[in-house]
Amino acid sequence: MNLDNILIKGCPLCDIFLHPEKNFITKLYYPEDKEQINKVDFIIIESKDSNIPIVIIRDHVAELTRELWGRILYQCRQLFGTAIRLRYKPRLVKDHYHCYVYIIK
Repeated sequence: MNLDNILIKGCPLCDIFLHPEKNFITKLYYPEDKEQINKVDFIIIESKDSNIPIVIIRDHVAELTRELWGRILYQCRQLFGTAIRLRYKPRLVKDHYHCYVYIIK
């Protein structure tokens, strides 16, 4: 997997991937180990503001491929079960794809 991705200095979401040792202060759901953050193309962490799981794509892009969407959905279902919805809220960074994982009760 080529992870020579687009990362923008100063973007709070890109900074998680650029400097995980400094910026990672929430619960990590995926990958299991913080040392693996630089080896995956998305992470799932707990949002600092709302304590809701959030999926953050490594690339600084606003859209993603169907294949990546499928892998994200698969990983979220493995972690949180099948009764979930992935939803956009007003985005923290409009040009860096991320979404929230809502567990349906």
